[in-house]
Amino acid sequence: MRISAIGIAWNDIYLRTRLWLRVISRLGIFTILRWKMHLWLPDYVARLAAAAPSCSGVRHVMFVFVDHYEPGSGERGAEINRKWLENYRFLADRHRDSYGRKPQHTWFYPYDQQNDAVMPDLVQAVGDGYGEIEFHLHHSHDTDSSFTQKMGRGLKWFNSYGAMIDEKGRVAFGFVHGNWSLDNSRGAKFCGVARELEILKKCGCYADFTFPAFGEKAQPRKVNSIYYARQGATCKSYDRGADACVGKLNHEDLMIFQGPLNLDDYGAVESFNLPTPRKIDSWIESDIHVKGRPEWVFVKVHTHGTQSGRIFVSEVDEMLSHLEARYAAGDFRLHYVTAREAYNIVIAAEDGKTGDPDTYLDYAIAPPLNRTVGFTHITG
Repeated sequence: MRISAIGIAWNDIYLRTRLWLRVISRLGIFTILRWKMHLWLPDYVARLAAAAPSCSGVRHVMFVFVDHYEPGSGERGAEINRKWLENYRFLADRHRDSYGRKPQHTWFYPYDQQNDAVMPDLVQAVGDGYGEIEFHLHHSHDTDSSFTQKMGRGLKWFNSYGAMIDEKGRVAFGFVHGNWSLDNSRGAKFCGVARELEILKKCGCYADFTFPAFGEKAQPRKVNSIYYARQGATCKSYDRGADACVGKLNHEDLMIFQGPLNLDDYGAVESFNLPTPRKIDSWIESDIHVKGRPEWVFVKVHTHGTQSGRIFVSEVDEMLSHLEARYAAGDFRLHYVTAREAYNIVIAAEDGKTGDPDTYLDYAIAPPLNRTVGFTHITG
């Protein structure tokens, strides 16, 4: 038995060494260091070397489109928003997943750029079934106290538009940190908060959707994972954590919901990083799932929708067409889901649920108020 174990260990070392040599040969040391790939390549190589989990039958692909949505201030911002939504409605109406559902967008709207002229049209799009609104924030030189107060004001503003609050008054939100600097990972200029993960959790954050952050020191060492980060004494507490796993519910720590990161792409759909068929396939091949439920694959990609608006009438249309042609039938089922719905499916998996993930879209967190047709604004 001991000889067998030693043999397995040497095989693992041999395989990892070969993979490392291939990666270095392809990229070069300069590229690896320049783009800070040394932070995540060890975990990436280890995952490649590990045996893929067995998975038979139909595989379900949960596609989550996360938008760092920044239309801007004043009436100009409102006009940008209206035009973008007009284009997006036209795009989404042309597409359906395996269950006949149109693409679901998640607008992570920056509270630091709050614009009451934008929200009515965005809320209308939510009520019409095009997606949901979540919390995005750029901030700097904050303290634990000032950040807590800022989050409280922000949630009150969003809740007044029916976002991040359900019909029973329960507040829950997904979060994207501006400039990638979650938990003060890039310093006070882009954050400053010593215990950001802990504060977010207490405020009602169900998961962070910031990463990957390719080329930034904020990028975690852990890649292609859904995992839980516990607040530590130093910054960047999310660098490592415990994987989401069937049979293990974690109500204490903050879920880090990552998008794909590999040698071909980093899950960004932008005018400078177009979603080719090869990149799209690499997202699914990144195999992000809850441990013990490999047949449910999560693909979270991000964009800056208004800055990359032109591609939403062209390349994004082609991206959705490829997803539907390749992953909506046969051995796959395609699910267009919001960030909240993807989180709910993760929790269902942890809770041992199986079968069709569409059953669990509202499993843990109910839909926000503004998904009700006709909702406008709560004043006072």
